[in-house]
Amino acid sequence: MITSHTLNARRKQSGITLIEVSIGLIIAAIVAAAAFIAFQNNARRTEVQDNIKQITEIVSETKQKVGINGGAAGYTGLTAELAATLGILQEIGQLNSYGQAINLTEGTDAVNEAILTWNGVEGDQCTDIVLAVGSAATNVANGEVGTWDLETNGQMSLANAGVVCGNDPEVVANLAITFGRR
Repeated sequence: MITSHTLNARRKQSGITLIEVSIGLIIAAIVAAAAFIAFQNNARRTEVQDNIKQITEIVSETKQKVGINGGAAGYTGLTAELAATLGILQEIGQLNSYGQAINLTEGTDAVNEAILTWNGVEGDQCTDIVLAVGSAATNVANGEVGTWDLETNGQMSLANAGVVCGNDPEVVANLAITFGRR
């Protein structure tokens, strides 16, 4: 026999309501968005650190193998081919993490300077890279955007890196890092 009590029990079925499901989905979406942003920031930081490490190693190796041991000739005759032969670059046409060829040449003062060209730097990473490698350089230039001569204008700062990199994070930077004997 069906009573009003059994009818009420059937109406009060256990389960999840549409509102509860919606709230759960909203929370899951927020957590996923936060995780995605954190992953992107970590990937960007890793790429910047990899570039800084690679630039620093190339500058250090070049100074050691050519600048110091080059005697009176210094960096005269330095090319990417010679750098590859000396083991400074892994190979002729070695690419940086932006997929651009790394170039290493003698500077305008061939005895005392070398220029490392690092093209394709993403605009939002340029300032971080310039700040990190600026202390090892005598001059840092970015194509048409700007140049900072550390010997004339003083050490690299955030404002000075802005002169080199510009203010548009979408602009790709082509850095020419001059370094050498001091």
